Amino acid sequence: MVRTERVTPKMARITVGGPGLAGFENAGGDTALMLYLYPPGTELPEDFTIEKARVGFATLRPHMRSYTVRRHDADKGEIDFDFVMHAHDGHLATASSWAEQASIGDEMVFVGPSPAHSLNPDADWHLLIGDETALPAISVMLEELPADAVAHAFIEVADPAEQQELVVDCQAAIHWVHRSAGGSLATALAAADFPPGTVDVWAAGEKGAMMDVRAQLVDVRGLDRRTVRPHTYWRA
Repeated sequence: MVRTERVTPKMARITVGGPGLAGFENAGGDTALMLYLYPPGTELPEDFTIEKARVGFATLRPHMRSYTVRRHDADKGEIDFDFVMHAHDGHLATASSWAEQASIGDEMVFVGPSPAHSLNPDADWHLLIGDETALPAISVMLEELPADAVAHAFIEVADPAEQQELVVDCQAAIHWVHRSAGGSLATALAAADFPPGTVDVWAAGEKGAMMDVRAQLVDVRGLDRRTVRPHTYWRA
């Protein structure tokens, strides 16, 4: 690890770099890497490889978590990951605990990248939906849209302090939804005025919230169910 910072009070950005990233190819969008998180104090061999890690699963199986590539700088050989600092116990807290304690010089083991979602260039507008865990992917996709593209992003965060400054070139409307005020993604979508035309939908977040989002878009709004397939990033 080469750098760490707090983007918001509950979002930490970890930057990794080094010769291990040589040749890494990033597809952009919601491209993710599977992080192997070993217990503190674990000593791994100098010639450690993913193949050896998998062989060793029987005796030492790491926690495995998928995280979006927030930024990839091929020239500097760096990758940014954004970690939500979860206060509750559970599987998500494993990764946030690691990020909380990470320091310069720590090593990270990961597999990937995963295939990226391809935004439909023929759509009249784009609808991006998610909570904090989906915010890195939403941010990247907004950055990649061309200047003439129209997008609406609905992003649920804990409170106004968790909002981020999103730099985009496209015609984007960012709708922040605050849980502290009782907001939810499904409720925000129910009250929204959608532009006319064909829509390209991408959504990700907590399983129950995504089920509510899909019901609102398909059952209420009448969107084609084949085009509304939210990703489950975590479960409450």
